[in-house]
This record gives sequence, C-alpha cells and structure tokens, in this order.
Amino acid sequence: MAASSGKTSKAGRAYVWVAVVALLIAGGLSGAWYYLAGQLEAQVTRLIADARVQGTEIGCPGRAAFGYPFRLGLRCDAVTIEAPGDARGQGLRATAGALRTAAQIYRPNRVVAELDSPLIVDAQQTPPLDIRWQLAQASASFWSDGMDQFALVADRPVVALAQPAAGRLPLFEAGRFEAHARRRDGDLDIAVSGADGRVLAPDAPALPAFDASADLTITGAADWLAGHMDGHTIGEALAGRAGTLRSLKLDLGDASAELSGDFMVAADGILSGDFELAVADPQRIAALVAEAAPQLKSVAQSLASAIGFVGRQDNGRNIVALSLRDGNLSAGVIPLGQVPAIR
Repeated sequence: MAASSGKTSKAGRAYVWVAVVALLIAGGLSGAWYYLAGQLEAQVTRLIADARVQGTEIGCPGRAAFGYPFRLGLRCDAVTIEAPGDARGQGLRATAGALRTAAQIYRPNRVVAELDSPLIVDAQQTPPLDIRWQLAQASASFWSDGMDQFALVADRPVVALAQPAAGRLPLFEAGRFEAHARRRDGDLDIAVSGADGRVLAPDAPALPAFDASADLTITGAADWLAGHMDGHTIGEALAGRAGTLRSLKLDLGDASAELSGDFMVAADGILSGDFELAVADPQRIAALVAEAAPQLKSVAQSLASAIGFVGRQDNGRNIVALSLRDGNLSAGVIPLGQVPAIR
C-alpha cells in the first residue's frame, strides 16, 4: 500500500507541474499577444499620422485588434483614403467597406486581408468608379527591406460608373481576377489574369467573353513593392526600363493570341523589342482588336495579313517573329505600323 501511495503522490505532483507549465505558457502567450496588439495599434496610428503630414487622410473607423490568442489582426468598419490634388490633377478619394487583416503569431511577416465591397474611387479628371465583388482577399509577405510578395484575388468583380442620379452603369465584369507580384533579386515579377471577362459598356463593341493574362518581369523594379515607383503614370514608371514579357495572352475559345519577348521603354515611353506572336484565327483577332482599340486597327490588320506570308504553323497556330524599333513594328521586312507610346 505504501508503494502504491508513493506512485499516486508522484503522479499528482507531475500533473501539478504540467498545469503550472501550461498556465505559464498561456500567460506568456497572452502577454505577448497584448503587447503585439499594442505595437500594431501604435504602428497604424503612426502610419495614419505620417500620411496626414504628407497631405493624405486615411480613415479607419471602429479600428480594433482581434485574433487572440494565435492570430493578430486589425479590423475597421470601413476604409477611406483622401489624397489632395497637385498641379497635374492627381487628387484621389476612395471609400470601401469593412477591412480585416490578420497574421499568425508564429508567422508575423505574412499578412492576409479581406475587404468588403463596394470600392468607390473618385479621381480628378476621370469619372467616379463603383467597383464591387463577391469576395476579395489579399496577402503580403514582408522582409527586412519591405514587401517581398503580394497577391490579390477577387471573385465576380464588376467595374461600373458611379452615377447617383441614374444608378450604376456597369462597364466590365469578370468571373475571377488575380494579380501577383514578387521581388526576384532586384527585379519585379508580375502576373495578372482575368477569367470570363465581359465588356458591358453600352457604347462598347459587342465583344465575346474572353480570358486574358500577362506574365512579365521588369528589370530593377523590385522597390515598387515598397512604394518607391517613380512618376505618376505607368509610362513614367517604365521610362528607361527593360523587361521580359513571358506571355501576354488573349483567349476567345476558338481564337487566341499570345505575345512574348524582351522589351525596352525609352524615356519618352516609346517601345522597342523583339517578340514572337502566336495566333489562332488571326483575321478574327484583328477584327476584334480593331473594334476594341480603333487606334490599333491598321496595325492589327497589317499584322493579320503578314502572318500568312511570313509566319509558320505550329499546333494549329500561326507564329511570326516581330521586331519593334522606336515604336515601328515589322514582321521581317514587312512594315506593320506604329505602336503608340506608353503614357
């Protein structure tokens, strides 16, 4: 009986120690969570204050930390951003629904976010837009020199003109939209895709539903993820840069076009590069391009005609090598026209 009593006593003490250790761990985790929550609140407050100094007002009503004990996140009942205009008329006001961000305690450098529809964007010199979706989620990974990766996925996005007097005027919708960006050494990899896209604007050409995607690398642009993009427009940001276009694709089901190659953008936005174009049913693609972008009509028609003379057949597609020099596009010795500068 004495031996049995001793074993029971030892087991009891073991359980006590396990309980004590569990309580200490729980207390430590709780203390760490509330400390990090305080740091997060301080960082957001500082970010809003810094933006205000630069003239931009950021609103996050109902702001609160959440996720205890294993996640740490911030939520707002709504999000507002108001940036003043400048001499070029670049002012912006944007409002959106509730925002929720969170990171796992054991992986604080990866943040996921979810934003509720709608997003109203009112920029100077452009009509206000009303953008809605069923679900929009984003994620970002950070390292010592800032953001390292970014991803955005939106289900059933619809872009419309915001017209309070007459209701929304839809312009475009898609089944799904995705955008991904990542640093790779000093370069920036970008991939964008849209599935089941449809043009809805009443005065737009009657285009069929389509899938579109782009996959490219911009040399020396890794700092763009940290917000260090030069210029106010994409043309200004790309000026003087080179890159690789792995794929720029438009797929209409029975007709498609895919462009790939290396490129360079001059200081004035003029493009140069060597490309390969693969087209299924080039005449139909040319007709659709002419409808969607009348300024490219002559280039598209010339290209469709040239493909039959200088292209080669591969797996049901016509493939042709293109040369672009200072905005002048040609297929071999056949001139195709002028490609507009990127602005």
